[in-house]
Amino acid sequence: MEKVLQFLRENSVCCLATCSNDKPRASTMEYAVVGDNVLFATDCNSIKAANLKANNKISFSAHAMPKFVTIDGTTATPNEDEIEAYNKILFERHPEFKEMVEKGMMKPFVYFRLVPEVVYYNDYSAGMTPTEVIKL
Repeated sequence: MEKVLQFLRENSVCCLATCSNDKPRASTMEYAVVGDNVLFATDCNSIKAANLKANNKISFSAHAMPKFVTIDGTTATPNEDEIEAYNKILFERHPEFKEMVEKGMMKPFVYFRLVPEVVYYNDYSAGMTPTEVIKL
C-alpha cells in the first residue's frame, strides 16, 4: 500500500465518482494526502456534497501515465487536525483560494476522508501487467 500512497503524494488531481438516484457522476478535483489518508473538499452546496450526504460510496481514480490508481470505498469526516493540514496543503498550492475564502468569495468547504475498501494499482512502465488488487 505504501507505493500507492507514494504515487498519490506525487500527484494531486483525481476523478471522483459519486452516485445519486442510481445515476453516477464523475468530477475532476484536487485531493491531498495527509498522513496516510486521502482528503478532499468541495463547496458545501455542490452536487458532490449532496450526493455524498445521501450516499457515501465513491470510486476515486488518479493517474500519471504509465501509473494509475483506482480506489473504491466510502467517505468519512476527517478530524480537525486533518482538515487543518489539508487546508495548509491546498492553500500552499492555490494562494488564490485562501484569499477568496478570507474575502468571503467562496462558500464553506465540506471535507471528506477516503475510506478505501479495494485498491487497484497499475504500473505499465515495464509493459502491460495485470492490475494489482489490494483488498483492505
